[in-house]
Amino acid sequence: MNRLKSDRVFALRVVIVYFDILLCFLIGLCIWGLFHPSSRPPSLRTHVMASLIVSFWLVLAVWLENFFLSEWRRTLHSKRWENYAHLLLLLLPPIFVLLMLAVTGLTWWRFPPPPFVFWTAIAALPTFSFGWTQFFKWLQLKSFRADTADFLFPHRKRTVFPLDAVASVVRHDGGYGNGFVIRYDGWIVTAYHVVAGEEKVWVAFTNGDLVEGKVVHKKPEWDMALVKVDIPYHLPTVKLGDSRSLRLGSEVVIVGWSRDRVYLICLPREQDSLRCFPTEPNVVPLRVHEILEPLDEKGFAVASATGSQHVGPGFSGSPLCHPRTGKVVGICCWGTRRRKEGEVADDHHFVPIELLWRFLKEKRIFPKGSIWWKMPIEGDKDLMEKQRKCAYLLNCISLNSMLMQSFSTPDQEKQREMCQKIEEIVSVIPEFPLSWALRGRWKFLQGDMEGAKKDVCKSLSLAPNMSAYELLYEIAVKESNLSEAVEAARQLVSLSHFRERVGSLLKLVKVLKDKGEVEEALNICKEIEELEKSGRTLLTKGEVLEAMGRLEEAKRALQDAIQIDPQDGLARFALMRVLVALGGEENLKEAVRQGIMAQVRMHSIPKGFFETLAKAYEGLGLTEKAKEACEMEQALSS
Repeated sequence: MNRLKSDRVFALRVVIVYFDILLCFLIGLCIWGLFHPSSRPPSLRTHVMASLIVSFWLVLAVWLENFFLSEWRRTLHSKRWENYAHLLLLLLPPIFVLLMLAVTGLTWWRFPPPPFVFWTAIAALPTFSFGWTQFFKWLQLKSFRADTADFLFPHRKRTVFPLDAVASVVRHDGGYGNGFVIRYDGWIVTAYHVVAGEEKVWVAFTNGDLVEGKVVHKKPEWDMALVKVDIPYHLPTVKLGDSRSLRLGSEVVIVGWSRDRVYLICLPREQDSLRCFPTEPNVVPLRVHEILEPLDEKGFAVASATGSQHVGPGFSGSPLCHPRTGKVVGICCWGTRRRKEGEVADDHHFVPIELLWRFLKEKRIFPKGSIWWKMPIEGDKDLMEKQRKCAYLLNCISLNSMLMQSFSTPDQEKQREMCQKIEEIVSVIPEFPLSWALRGRWKFLQGDMEGAKKDVCKSLSLAPNMSAYELLYEIAVKESNLSEAVEAARQLVSLSHFRERVGSLLKLVKVLKDKGEVEEALNICKEIEELEKSGRTLLTKGEVLEAMGRLEEAKRALQDAIQIDPQDGLARFALMRVLVALGGEENLKEAVRQGIMAQVRMHSIPKGFFETLAKAYEGLGLTEKAKEACEMEQALSS
């Protein structure tokens, strides 16, 4: 297969070279004809043939300019003979057409043809235009396939997709998504939930350039936002298409980076900084399998697509492109992963591009490209420093996600190495709030609470971010400072978007329950239940009702939680506590059963588990088993 593709590429390059030679020969004939005009008047047949030839080459020159324009842009970054052949093919057709028009015009001025010859030339223009359109569509179908990503993206310079026009959008708390450039002067479109709650974000381009952008316009109901960056050079742009032609089974392509692009790498140095950031977006083919009806609360229709390849999280804001033309037909807004039998494995919902046109018209911002764009790649010292910062930023996000998962390094040497890495990250990107939150989390894991608090305050002084408030919440809980924990949880709720809002609300309910404000905690539980009815939300509601003494309601809530998630041992433990508090032989027997099932399903036994089980055995008159459970509780405590 690779040999076949290389043979086709070589054959195409040979054809281009021969076509260049033919054009040079024709240009020479035109120049000779200008300086050696014929003294004999041409025949009527010659006039008609000349009008048809002029129309034929005029339309062909226009199509060649459009077809090879992307190839010409990429010759700015590489120096190889086949690229010079592409550049020559781009320059020669307009020169030849101009010379041919000059020769024909001079001949017709000296020997005027009948009027119908002019009308023949004009009528031939749409005919040849239709013919060349169909030919180039056929050629494009033969050149690019849409069934697998290997055919879609065999070589960066051959693809029709806007790879250079895709950018990575990074929040101050380390969250990230994608966007795409619609104007060469720095206007970028992304999904609203990527930049929700942010006034400024970081934007990383495919050449590693890292700049700070301002979130100028937002459209939450359509999940769209516009970011403006100031950059000294013209940016490459996407072409906006039309999504009204999409039908069930239509092929689409998503272009961007997923969350998997952030991985722990060695901190960059001068010589290897170019390898520390992703320069090539993923190109993943999908197929439209469902077109949803307009949603009442949002007022627009979305389409859902699925593919054989898994598209991980982080693709929000990526452009969804037409597989043949590369034009953007939608914006990726969210994805769901289904595991039920008979359903698709991956859904990716996207907003149709017509809504973006309406949004841009409201804000009076119109897409505009520039054929003079040139993204610097090497040799620019300022760019190399920005590339280095981009690599450190990726390291910062990766290390922070590791530390948030209770990452531990028992080896003293590795601890010193980790500390040096974190200090170096803070020294290189002190303007990035997550770098200070990262150092604060490291100090928190090392037991330095005062140092962690100082770094959290520094992070929040740069910009409010969820990472800093999460760390502040954990510090307050560890110090049993419930008032500060409640305040940090409230700030988390205000900054959270939909997917993270439930987790933030659950943290707020926990500290309110511990503080004794159970009425407010119950009201928040009702709000959580409207957003998500799952095992964890019902477990939290049951615990709040237990703290209020409403045991029957708590029992029903916990039974519902177990029904949703039978493997949840904590819900069974909470139900066991409620049943023991209710008393009665039936309740105590059920409590023992739930305790035995919970013991199997929990990774670690929580404090008070065997004590509650001993009370259930004692209520049933099983003294020996109650004594054994008490001994196990004492052993667990020690």
